[in-house]
Amino acid sequence: MKHFSAIILACALAIPAFAQDAKTKSADAAAQAPGQTLAASAAVLTAPIVLTNDAIVLIGDAMAEGTNGGSAVFTFTITEAGSYVFEALVNAADDNSNSFLANVDDQPTDPDMIWDVDVTMGFEKRVLSWRGTGDASSEQFAPKRFTLTAGTHKLILNGREPDTQLKSLTIRPAPAQ
Repeated sequence: MKHFSAIILACALAIPAFAQDAKTKSADAAAQAPGQTLAASAAVLTAPIVLTNDAIVLIGDAMAEGTNGGSAVFTFTITEAGSYVFEALVNAADDNSNSFLANVDDQPTDPDMIWDVDVTMGFEKRVLSWRGTGDASSEQFAPKRFTLTAGTHKLILNGREPDTQLKSLTIRPAPAQ
């Protein structure tokens, strides 16, 4: 019985230590979380952008201008003010199907806020950039860093070239420059 009591006492003393260790590991994991990811289905869509096969896509045969290409609006919340980038899972089959207009909290403008997506082989990750004063192969803001306050924001994507597809996007703190 003496050995049994010692084992119970040892367990009773060890439980708080294990609990504290688990709490520390959870806090470390949360601090290293890669960011929040939003599926295409989370966007509020305006035609001619539609959701098909779990991706948003501009339907049509011609390039759209301004808001004529419809929109996909993603609402997200930032808990800590700072500089952020967006990484998306996109499918851009060729140079005629590889761009959106993009901005946070306001309508994007053409040509400064064109996001020229590098051509992909199926769905691949790409970081959002802006053409700015550059061109389709040499963007001025790559990646585009958005300075955001804590609170709720909206990423607005307007359709530009047909068949450019977006399956999800992740908001991440911008890497150090």
